[in-house]
Amino acid sequence: MTILLFRLDPYIREVDATVTRAEDSFVVLDRTCFFPQGGGQAGDTGEISGSKIVNTLSDGEEVRHITEGTAPFTSGQLVHGAIDWQRRYRMMRLHSASHIVYYVMQEVFGERCKPASSGMMDDVKDRSDYLFDEPLDRGKLAMVEDRVNHLIASGMPITHSLEPGSEERLLWAVTPFPPMACGGTHVRNTAEIGRVSLKRGSKPGKGRERIELTLA
Repeated sequence: MTILLFRLDPYIREVDATVTRAEDSFVVLDRTCFFPQGGGQAGDTGEISGSKIVNTLSDGEEVRHITEGTAPFTSGQLVHGAIDWQRRYRMMRLHSASHIVYYVMQEVFGERCKPASSGMMDDVKDRSDYLFDEPLDRGKLAMVEDRVNHLIASGMPITHSLEPGSEERLLWAVTPFPPMACGGTHVRNTAEIGRVSLKRGSKPGKGRERIELTLA
């Protein structure tokens, strides 16, 4: 089992850990600050004791740090890991912004405008598919962008903590919206996000529209 430090503090950038398993292409540690791909968020990259980490994946209770080339580690070895912080921080900003966009999309387009999938988000953009029963109104999408940027600029604190009575389920919350279940990484205040831009992406299928979110 890998202890997930990012669940306690997503701002942890480095970790000293012990190798619990090493295979040709990945290494497992007893603790990690590397976020594994999941919930639409891309896995972290970085470095562990001089070896480049090109992706991070979960396998049950283990977190696999995918190495570039053969993993030069042995079980029991003490190592030092560091995530690509600039990349991770951009994803934290985008992830928090994507939740605000979700709520504002429903405000402007109506409650039937719900996500059609978990989407995909990396450090460049968030791509989320929404259900639509009519053609996308670009004027309304511009209204969503303006409203989202207004909320972001207001500097509201963001909470991301365990649901009362649960040891696993994390809830993301920001005023004035209800809490949302999310296991990803997030910033602590909307002001950290900065301005964002929204645009229509490629058509994902009938009755759906892809909305792409980027940092402005």
